[in-house]
Amino acid sequence: MNINSIATRFPKFFEIQTASFCNGGCVICPYNDVKDNNPKGVMSDNLFKKIIDEIAKMNNYGIKIVPYFNNEPFLDKKIIERIKYVNKKCPKCEIEISTNLSILDKEYQNKLADCNLKDLRLSVFGFSKLSYESVMTGLNWRDTKTNLDNLCKNKKLRENIGQISLVMVNYPGLAKQDIYLAKKYCKDNFIKFEFWGFLDRAGNVKKFNNNTNKRNIYGCEQHRPLERFHILFDGRVVLCCMDWKLQYVLGDINKQSINQIWNSRKYEAIRKSIYENKKNAPILCKKCKLSI
Repeated sequence: MNINSIATRFPKFFEIQTASFCNGGCVICPYNDVKDNNPKGVMSDNLFKKIIDEIAKMNNYGIKIVPYFNNEPFLDKKIIERIKYVNKKCPKCEIEISTNLSILDKEYQNKLADCNLKDLRLSVFGFSKLSYESVMTGLNWRDTKTNLDNLCKNKKLRENIGQISLVMVNYPGLAKQDIYLAKKYCKDNFIKFEFWGFLDRAGNVKKFNNNTNKRNIYGCEQHRPLERFHILFDGRVVLCCMDWKLQYVLGDINKQSINQIWNSRKYEAIRKSIYENKKNAPILCKKCKLSI
């Protein structure tokens, strides 16, 4: 297999961590376990514009820009400004945002209504006070539900969003009643309900585990090494969203272009280890439920 023949010449998806913070406290997420060891900060304006400006030079039809990456995007005070910059510079690009809704109150929603989004995904992992606050331990159910209700009623905001989805994860212990209530709410408010299987983020979640430990792998179910580009707030590029401990750093946008990193020997070598060498694939991939 010629790995260069199956990888896209330029990434189709960009996950950009404009700030490294999250307030969800989710027990099904590795954030709390790695936050004290990983660097913290907010992406500079110059670095963000450098990334978007390079994407803008391409024929960017079909490219998706995702201005969040293992964080809560609305904790970045400049996120609205950044989304508007993407809309201006890359009008053909699709934008996807995923949020826990904690910051997205009426005032913030009205600001977001001036932006164009393809997808807005709402992470709501319980649908009663007890279940919600037991899994999203840093948040308050009443505040989240208020923001959710206001969002569903905000006609101006909804006009500029292609699709709104409420995302629930099938983690161990999730009550059937929560699933029923969430589905009914989505149906009543004309938003999409998405029910995702639980991922232990390649073994990085301590409380729950998929018990995945493969000897050989043959690729990635989501084709991340072939299509997706993952940028930390400080400009470093890592293999994928499962790399919470930043073990596989493949380049630095401060010093290199997207194209240079994407087509580098280092990136090619790690793709080959995943798609060709099988036994020599990264341990991260061997522990990932999404590896093939």
